[in-house]
Parts: sequence; C-alpha cells; structure tokens
Amino acid sequence: MIKAILVMVGTPMAARWMGLDNPRSAMVFGGLAGTVSGVTAGLAATDRRLVPYGALTATFHTGLGCLLGPSLLFFIVRGIVG
Repeated sequence: MIKAILVMVGTPMAARWMGLDNPRSAMVFGGLAGTVSGVTAGLAATDRRLVPYGALTATFHTGLGCLLGPSLLFFIVRGIVG
C-alpha cells in the first residue's frame, strides 16, 4: 500500500527526469516499479496514453512473483525437510 502510494505520487513529479514520454520507457518503469495500481495512477497523471504499457509490465511482474514465489518456497522447504 505504501509503495503504491509513493509510486502514484512520485511518478508525475519525476516523469520528466526519468524520461517517461514514450511506450518503451513506460514499460520499463512498470516492470521496475512492480505495483499495478501505483504505476497505472502515476502514468495516468503523467500521460494517459502510456497507461496500458506500464500496466502491462507491472501486471506481468506481479503475476510472475505470485506464481514463482510459492513454487520456489515449496522446493526450498522440500529440499531442507527432505
């Protein structure tokens, strides 16, 4: 929640410094920030045309973590316990 709010508020302020003015930079930003709601709101406040690109990679980032995290934890615990 705090991360989403920080990204949401900080994106419009730092957009010019980060070069958030094209779809490629929005996709990189979405993947690095990794919070779908924060990236979506921040990019909407910056430039509404960039929202789908940032949300796409942020969603992929979140989904990958949700799918990969439990699987890795399972194999680590299984390796330790036997």
